[in-house]
This record gives sequence, structure tokens and C-alpha cells, in this order.
Amino acid sequence: QAVVGDFHGLNSLEHQPAKVAAMEGHFETRAGQPLILFGWPDMAREETRHAIEIPKLGSLILGHDFNATIRGLKDFPREQRPTNVPLVFWSFRIMVGLGLLMIALGVASLALRLLGRLYSLRPFHWWALLMAPSGMVAVTAGWIVTEAGRQPYTVYGLLRTADSVSPIAAPAVAASLAAFIVVYFIVFGAGIWYLIHLFRKP
Repeated sequence: QAVVGDFHGLNSLEHQPAKVAAMEGHFETRAGQPLILFGWPDMAREETRHAIEIPKLGSLILGHDFNATIRGLKDFPREQRPTNVPLVFWSFRIMVGLGLLMIALGVASLALRLLGRLYSLRPFHWWALLMAPSGMVAVTAGWIVTEAGRQPYTVYGLLRTADSVSPIAAPAVAASLAAFIVVYFIVFGAGIWYLIHLFRKP
């Protein structure tokens, strides 16, 4: 997954560079971009405040070269930048952070299996239990990065979201949403009922 993520990052850098700049919190274009671990992207001041960063690592990850030039948000007109940079920035960190924790969990489980302690180390079991929802959270955070990072476009560089909104009245949208909710409750309700029915059998 980490390797696929790297390929996807390179693809996004080529085709959606403003999104990548928002994900990384880069406002300035420069060679040897740092990797900003944490900070607060300030869209008004056009800088990432209180940034904790590792020099040149951003260029290495994105360009596979310590001195690769990576574009910042100031390279793009304001109307072509993501509309909520802090949301993209932090959603990306949640996604990557959980991904790294998943990898660490897998490596730790392998090590514990080799040491013969996989089934006896209680702190590891609690860690695994707490990680149960991490996949759903990471996927949701990644979806937010994809969708919010692409704004203000529906189709990046070609069709703006404002131009692709359907002229459908609010009551029609509400009725459609209500129908989806009812159908999902029926489908998932039936699925959960069936699972509970199975659980009762020895």
C-alpha cells in the first residue's frame, strides 16, 4: 500500500499539483522542499504557521531527489487553489499516519509471532483492538483529500464545480437522500440481523 501510495502521489504531482501543494502545506515553490510534519496552513497569510519540518525530505518523497523543485500554492491563481487547504492538509496526515500505524502493527505482529508472544502480549492485543476502525477512518480521510483537494474543480482543470451543479430543487435532492437512507437501513439491517442469527449458532 505504501508503494502504491507513492505511485499515486507522483501521479497527482504531475496531474493535480495544486492538490499536492495543499496536502503538503507548501505555499512557496522551491528546490529542496521540506517535509512538513505538522503545522497550520494559513490561507490568508499564505504560509504554514508553526511548521515542524524535516529539511529536503519533501522533495525526496515527491520528486525522488533531495533537490527536486516542488511547486507551492503561490504558483497557482487563488481561484485555482483548493478552497480549504487546512482540511486537505490534516486529512492527508490522518490517512498517512493511520497507514503507518497499520504497517507497524503488521510488522509487530510478525515479530511477536516469531518470538512466540503473539497470543500472550496483552498491550499488543489492545493496540490491535484500537486499530479496528483505522481502515474506515483512513479511507474516509483519503476520500476527503481526493475530493476537497480537487476543488474548485469537478474535473481537474476542465470543469469547475460551480459549473457542474445540477439545477435540481432542494426537495427533490432531499427525497432522493431519504430514499437512499431507507434502502441502506433495510440492506444493512438485514445483514446485521443475519449475522446475529449466525452468531447464535454454536
